[in-house]
Amino acid sequence: MVGFGLMGTSVSCGPDPVTSKTGEPAMTAVDVRPERGIPGSWEVIAGGVGPAPGQFNGPAGLAIGADGSILVAEYGNHRVQRLSATGSPIAEWGRKGSGPGEFVNPYGIAIGADGRVYVADRGNNRLQIFSPTGDLIAMWGKAGKDPGQFLAPEALALDLSGNVYVGEYGNNRVQKLGASGDPIASWGATNGRGGAGPGEFNWPVGFAIEPSGSLVIADWGNDRIQRISGAGAPMSQWGRKGTLAGEFGNPNGIAIDPAGRIWVTEYSNCRVQVLSPEGRPLAQFSATGMRPGKGVGEFTYPRGIAIDPGGAVYVTEFGNNRIQRFTPARV
Repeated sequence: MVGFGLMGTSVSCGPDPVTSKTGEPAMTAVDVRPERGIPGSWEVIAGGVGPAPGQFNGPAGLAIGADGSILVAEYGNHRVQRLSATGSPIAEWGRKGSGPGEFVNPYGIAIGADGRVYVADRGNNRLQIFSPTGDLIAMWGKAGKDPGQFLAPEALALDLSGNVYVGEYGNNRVQKLGASGDPIASWGATNGRGGAGPGEFNWPVGFAIEPSGSLVIADWGNDRIQRISGAGAPMSQWGRKGTLAGEFGNPNGIAIDPAGRIWVTEYSNCRVQVLSPEGRPLAQFSATGMRPGKGVGEFTYPRGIAIDPGGAVYVTEFGNNRIQRFTPARV
């Protein structure tokens, strides 16, 4: 595992991970101290491929509940799982299908202030809303390009007023919906085509909402991060395709920590990168050479990312079918 500081200097991030007899990383924390970076430790808290509770098949979006539990949308198992803060399975709901409470490749997931769970049902081109225990409350949308319709919805976030923001892979836009699902506004493409200009998107697959109400968006196909205001006005953008610090290889998930730093998962670069609120690279975590890795603190196609109030960072890995947690050092 390699961490990079502000100047991109490679340093050792700790000992090689302990490997079990099966060849999978053991649940062992690895201390990470990238120069001028973010000290802390990574550990695997849940994983294994399969349909059993606590196993995964393509874990994508994740969110952290007020009680510290972890909610995961599983693309391949067509379900939602709730895990404890330590990774133990608590509950699950859903199966493959198009009926109420069923999913086809669920992707994004978010939790409202009231505990309701919002799921981007990508393959069914809709959003589904559940109680904290998995009871279906509502379904919004259908396939289309009109307001309130969706094509492959992926990114999800809620603001403090309960408005819901949806990033659409198929329509290359971000929609803002009211708390009851009524469409309020949309930004990006007007004809479904992607664009590279300010405020345009080429597969907006992940975003987070800052305390100011602005959105920070992972613009996958443009290999950049964009910030837009809560009213949709372009504010800033940074990044380009590449492997250097501040460059991206298909940015996917985004989360903001209590210090305002922006954490980004990069699907193609198999790394997690940390940026200042202004987009300055601060640290990155990956296997040596940014190749797919199975060690602790290494990644194979990371997707979702979420941060709890204490600053612990959780990452899902599409390729390794597991969740890793980064716990910052208390300094």
